[in-house]
Amino acid sequence: MKKWIIANQKHLIVWAVLLIYVVSANQLYVNLVLKQGKPVGKNEPLPTQVNPIVYQLSDTLQPVRRNGENLYELSGYAFFQDDPLEKNQIKIMLYSPNLKLTFPTQPAQYPDMIQSYSGYKAGMDSAQFSLLLSKNTLKPGTYQVYILLDGNNGADQAYVMTTGTILKTPNKITYQLTP
Repeated sequence: MKKWIIANQKHLIVWAVLLIYVVSANQLYVNLVLKQGKPVGKNEPLPTQVNPIVYQLSDTLQPVRRNGENLYELSGYAFFQDDPLEKNQIKIMLYSPNLKLTFPTQPAQYPDMIQSYSGYKAGMDSAQFSLLLSKNTLKPGTYQVYILLDGNNGADQAYVMTTGTILKTPNKITYQLTP
């Protein structure tokens, strides 16, 4: 047995390195290479406060390419019902039974999105957002989509569970709205 190990030492080292690569390649890619579409928080609890939030999400998860990265974009708008003109920090939380991820959003301008809201007022455009999501950051499973709003004064923090879910399989990612 010892002679066999010595005779095949190079092959065993190659197989060991290959096995380590296969096990850790995706996590290394997410941590070291990926710049956008990564979560900013993991397994964070939901805020205790549930203020009335008005929101709308797009019907699809659009594939986009940004800075050489293949990502998915989910757009929408969200604001506190009591103060629709307040500028809020908007985050998207993806919850599954095993994993809770918080993603940042970027302000975005989409023609006729927020203007379609029946109570639209000038100045509400800051409520529009875009989420960039990399499929490599999600493990296979179904994720419920939550919207988290942080008010500028720091005291207001609330969330709403949306009717959207993201289904991640090993080969693809899909977004569904439940009626």
